[in-house]
Amino acid sequence: MSDRPEPMLHSDDPTDDSLVGPSAASPHSHVPPIPASGAFSLEKPGYVDGIPVQQLVKETREFIARITDKDRERLAADLTESGHQRSIQSGAPYLLQGFFTGRLDLDVELTRRYPSPPLLSNATFAPKPGQQRRHGFAQFASQDTASTMTIEIHTTTGALEISFLLYSMIGVHFTLGAIAEPQRKRFLDLMTKDDAIVFLWTTARWEQDYVIFVIRGSFARMYAFGPGRVEAACRLTPDNIEQLRTWLGGFWNEPEDDSPTIETRPPNLNW
Repeated sequence: MSDRPEPMLHSDDPTDDSLVGPSAASPHSHVPPIPASGAFSLEKPGYVDGIPVQQLVKETREFIARITDKDRERLAADLTESGHQRSIQSGAPYLLQGFFTGRLDLDVELTRRYPSPPLLSNATFAPKPGQQRRHGFAQFASQDTASTMTIEIHTTTGALEISFLLYSMIGVHFTLGAIAEPQRKRFLDLMTKDDAIVFLWTTARWEQDYVIFVIRGSFARMYAFGPGRVEAACRLTPDNIEQLRTWLGGFWNEPEDDSPTIETRPPNLNW
């Protein structure tokens, strides 16, 4: 038996991956073999999936602008509903005035003021999301439990109590009174969006405590405002956003009842 190694076979097909060894590509071809696993790409610099990066950036900005326009339209509808459409340019905070008139990007401005709010990824609910009791308590905490945010809801008054706690020492508190039913429904619907700016406030709007959720790619940044007092911010995961929506919906949505309606008015006594 000869000890001479067998010669390696060559192919003129640079994509032929049936051959093995360092000489699998033809020495007469300048195109290197393309691995079946796609270890590298022949994409031109400045392109993604054949589309220029500048074009992708432009389309992304236009998409976000369209979303912002819809958010601004919803804000205008809210202010018209509560009669604040005239007073916003004189009595509202600078950020809301700029957003309403189109001079400011609210998302960008809030991110600039709160560049890295803590991510609260752990959540507990009592009762569980979807259930209803006379009182509800939800807590969101960071991995190291240094930062927490709690939400309490009272079905008798419809009020929301929101608290932020830092290192179990410094806390700030916000109170949202009764929230109108149309505003509740709008809030729950918008919380299902992947991209939106959602306001949660009472008919007093910015004159009392209120909350803004900025949802981008299902993640959310939550900002709470106590006019003239305190402000706070945090981030929530997509799972926590969905759980929060379901939990609030358990209190705000009317329970479905297939039983016949019972007349509750007193009879006419002809007094």
